[in-house]
Amino acid sequence: MNMFMKKQKISVKGIKFSIKKDNKEVARAYLYLMKNDLHKQPFGFIEDVFIDESLRSKGYGTKIIKEIIKEAKKQNCYKLIATSRYPRDKVHKLYKKLGFRDWGKEFRINLKEKNQGRFQTTF
Repeated sequence: MNMFMKKQKISVKGIKFSIKKDNKEVARAYLYLMKNDLHKQPFGFIEDVFIDESLRSKGYGTKIIKEIIKEAKKQNCYKLIATSRYPRDKVHKLYKKLGFRDWGKEFRINLKEKNQGRFQTTF
């Protein structure tokens, strides 16, 4: 049996959303638009959501995520994925309030970790 692995580069579009206050970025999130062979439309993936600690629970997260949802709809995404670590109950509550559903688990491998200011592979 002849078998081979083929790699094909695909394009991914990323959009950074940020909120500045007094010329300082106090909130940010990224929307990545990706495609797969299952759907004609792209899907959105939300990454690196950050709200300055002193401004949390003041509506910044809601504002930035609502803007991302609006953009994902504009880009004709068939779904939008947001991930969050288990202890982030306030974030989970926000996502549910904005229409997200708990859909499953995220599995990941950290390929690089900080170690004394340098990155190294974990395996």
